[in-house]
Amino acid sequence: MGEETNQIPDTDYFWLVDPIDGTNNYAMGIDYCAVTVALQRGVTTLLGVTQQIHTGRVYHARLGAGAFRREPGGEEVRLQVNTADRLGTSLLATGFPYHRAEHSDNNAAEFAHFMPRVVGLRVLGAAALDMAYVASGALAAFWEGWLGPWDAAAGALLVREAGGRVTTYTGEEWTIRRGDLVASNGQAALHQAMLEGIGEARKHDIAG
Repeated sequence: MGEETNQIPDTDYFWLVDPIDGTNNYAMGIDYCAVTVALQRGVTTLLGVTQQIHTGRVYHARLGAGAFRREPGGEEVRLQVNTADRLGTSLLATGFPYHRAEHSDNNAAEFAHFMPRVVGLRVLGAAALDMAYVASGALAAFWEGWLGPWDAAAGALLVREAGGRVTTYTGEEWTIRRGDLVASNGQAALHQAMLEGIGEARKHDIAG
């Protein structure tokens, strides 16, 4: 299953594949893009692999077996989320949907809410790598709506296997049937602040 088919297969096991996550980056020669693949058993992700195209770094995780980064030379590092426990000590990342120019529900309100409250806020352009960076501890959290399952499944497994948490915007555990996603280091106060901030921003955006 990929963006071209956009239909969950009726088999027990299937692959989710995004051949280029961060297409615009790739087209412009920016080296923040990846191939990302996940093996599914229904909504359960069993295996996730994300390879950063230009660097050759491979991020991989297997359910219950941890998350790792393999360097081009073969060295492997076990991934662990960081311990930032509040917005004021956190570096975040997010992304914007393709419909951002046509619809007011486009992540602008959420971005404006978090921007003055955090150490930094990045829009790097590849959700699969953003979540790999949460898993590795470089980012404290990532959020985005309107993600396809092929964008997010491998990254969600990486974050969870590295000790983090991945939910929907309303706090339910994320699965490939949902497009809204918050991936964090799992610190309860930080994750709650993410959910509350998104909820507050979206409430005002809808009201406005």
